[in-house]
Amino acid sequence: MSTCAIAVFRKDVYCVEAICPTNEYLLPLAPSWVIAEKNNICAVLKPDHANKRYDIEVIVNADKETFAKAKKGTVQKGRMVCPETGETFSIPEIRGDKKIDGKTVYGLRLWENEDLVPRPHDVFQERLYCVRWVETYNDFNAKGELVEKTRRHYYTVTQEDLQRELQVIELLKERFSDWQAKGYIPSRKIERGGDKTEEPIRTRGWSCWHHLFTPRQLLTLGLYHSFAKQITDCDEIIRISLLTGFAANWNSRLSIWISNIQTGGGVGKIGQTFSNQALNTLYNYPARGITLADVQFNQELRVATINPNSTITPYDARSIECKQDLWITDPPYADAVNYHELSDFFLAWYEQDLKRVFPSWPLDGRKGLAVTGNGADFKQSMVEIYRNLNKNMPDNGLQMVQFTHQDPAVWADLGMILWAAGLHVSSAWTIATETSSGLKKGNYVQGTVLLVLRKRINHEEVFPDELPSLIEDEVRAQLDDMLALDDKELPNFGDTDYQLAAYAAALRVMTQYASIEGINIENELYREKQKNQKSAFEKLIDQAVEIACNHLIPTGFDEFQWKGLAASERLYLKGLELEKHGELRAGAYQELAKGFGVREYTFMFASTKANEVRFKTGTEFKRSNLGGDNFAGSLMRHVLFALHETVTKENAKEGVNYLVAEVTDYWGNRKKIIEILRYLNRLAHTDHMPHWEVDAEAAQTLAGAIENYNA
Repeated sequence: MSTCAIAVFRKDVYCVEAICPTNEYLLPLAPSWVIAEKNNICAVLKPDHANKRYDIEVIVNADKETFAKAKKGTVQKGRMVCPETGETFSIPEIRGDKKIDGKTVYGLRLWENEDLVPRPHDVFQERLYCVRWVETYNDFNAKGELVEKTRRHYYTVTQEDLQRELQVIELLKERFSDWQAKGYIPSRKIERGGDKTEEPIRTRGWSCWHHLFTPRQLLTLGLYHSFAKQITDCDEIIRISLLTGFAANWNSRLSIWISNIQTGGGVGKIGQTFSNQALNTLYNYPARGITLADVQFNQELRVATINPNSTITPYDARSIECKQDLWITDPPYADAVNYHELSDFFLAWYEQDLKRVFPSWPLDGRKGLAVTGNGADFKQSMVEIYRNLNKNMPDNGLQMVQFTHQDPAVWADLGMILWAAGLHVSSAWTIATETSSGLKKGNYVQGTVLLVLRKRINHEEVFPDELPSLIEDEVRAQLDDMLALDDKELPNFGDTDYQLAAYAAALRVMTQYASIEGINIENELYREKQKNQKSAFEKLIDQAVEIACNHLIPTGFDEFQWKGLAASERLYLKGLELEKHGELRAGAYQELAKGFGVREYTFMFASTKANEVRFKTGTEFKRSNLGGDNFAGSLMRHVLFALHETVTKENAKEGVNYLVAEVTDYWGNRKKIIEILRYLNRLAHTDHMPHWEVDAEAAQTLAGAIENYNA
């Protein structure tokens, strides 16, 4: 049967190069040379002694030894690693950074506007090292039906590829000045001094926004963006401009090459620039070919119809004077996201389009008006904003605040800010904002809390000792409502979302009172706290999270038995539930431990690698942390060791004998032991938890042996 190719897409992968001090060879840099884990595709460095550099060969279906070696790149823990000797070197030293009079002076040459690639004597060079073609074609399946299929081809870079790279640079140079003048590609400089914008300047010497893009990326994006200049329809200009920004986010020198199966990149795929809220310079990065970019530019944008009588005006919220029935705000999250810096990445592309469509709008980013930081000035600005909005709404008016943050201290500050502005939280709800199937994997924050605010017009006072019980009732009611409505098969919320709901429930209680006896809330808000010192609000919010953690029982676990477990035991079992949901971030486990009030828990980890965090199984614990206080002497720990005995001695009777001999009041705890084992058994056959397969099967065997055991 014949096949017919219907589309071919190209992706290139680049890396940075620098001179290795060991042998003075030009060394390609990457944290890993794995290209696509699923098919054991990787790059291998081979010394080119004649030219004092390294050839890079792409290996398809590499053997285990070659592939394992490729996982260890030439940059590890922020240091260059010599492949010949294993000797490591500080990247700041490679860059030439120095301390002069106590201040760090960066060593890299700053790129000039006309620079599109590194100059020959720059510290960091750039190199294409892999070309991938994705071929989409029609073929017949086993049933004889014509279906669309895909195959991928990975190639070592050839001289022809390098010639094409030079041709791209020449094509861009021919258009560069004209395109910058017309706004097809960015011409803005990166402003100095920002927490995030200083990063590309310091680590690569990039001084302008277009330096964040390879010549191929600029040529592709500029070509498509030029279409916006050839039309006069405002809607179409906006559409092309927005799609240019979207494409730029997925096609820059800061885009991630995802190569491992665990993060969904087993065949190799491109991640976005803003995978987090930063400008992360990378050692290896991909670039999309023009056919892939074409897919991005031809996306359909959802259009919302706005009342033609509406007015959209950029304004400083502190100086608004018009009254409204409803104010909707999405405030900055203390110092979590530097929107005023990061937005220039997109503004650099939109600038001239905005001039055409919104000629009266300021285009300087208005950074001076940004509410930033997390100190007294930030809090004072926030109080001014919400106090002014409060003043400019009627007594029966509403405000809605969208908020997402996992730090109790930030929530405490928000509560005090709203209180100081004369507002109280009348209701709150967590809605799922990450609704695509890909984003719903994992237990990270998938929702945003919507706080509905009203004017606080009562003069009620509350005593501090009354608040904990009021907060507990509110938290339990909030979580029960969410649990009742959530989809059991495909949950919209994870534990972190329920924690957010607990924060909001606590604020709902605390902000309704005009005063709390013995606490000056404004002083608490502006007072400079010592390290590890908590405000009264923060202590109450901590209690709310603890209530939430204890209230959220793992799916299928008996509620009565759950209540009889210690905090550390609950943490371990909930940690397993996090892992089962695909959560692999250390921060999620840290927040969980904080919620349960457990300080010592790192000994539970089998892995602490980024995005590979998980707790140990019973056989991995072996005899460590067995016997003593807290978790080491808990029923949970004894059950885990009994699993170890069952597995290693291949006999459930050994596990039963251990539990009977070592567990205080074995018969009184028998049902709890069985409940734990039944829960652990449900971890079997979980695709991303193969390490639990043996222990989970042993849990079923051991539970049966305990049920049949008679003294």
